[in-house]
Amino acid sequence: MENILRNFGQYIKVYLAKTSIDDPYEKNKTISYQNPLPIKAIVTDLSPAKIQWNLTGIITDKAKEIIIEKKYELLLLQSYKITIQGENDEYIGWKQNGKFQYRKEGNYIRFYMYIKKEN
Repeated sequence: MENILRNFGQYIKVYLAKTSIDDPYEKNKTISYQNPLPIKAIVTDLSPAKIQWNLTGIITDKAKEIIIEKKYELLLLQSYKITIQGENDEYIGWKQNGKFQYRKEGNYIRFYMYIKKEN
């Protein structure tokens, strides 16, 4: 798996952010993004059928699955958005009940992310 990650992996940028509450009565928040941190990951597209099966309750046109090393787990859990090298889209992680949904597989993590579709 190390060789596959090294030879075929793409760089993703993980953005951390700091939120500040502007008005406590109206709950207005401002998000200020920090500098992105690059991580090498295996990135694959998810088909519409797999999106519907794996990401239940999510309505989106585009989703990706990434595989990264386990040492980046905490960084991924603190992320606000993720971008992939060579693409202009911004992805967010799949959450249920306020927690990111991912799987640990040995020394690697399988993580689903999608583009938030505005209604």
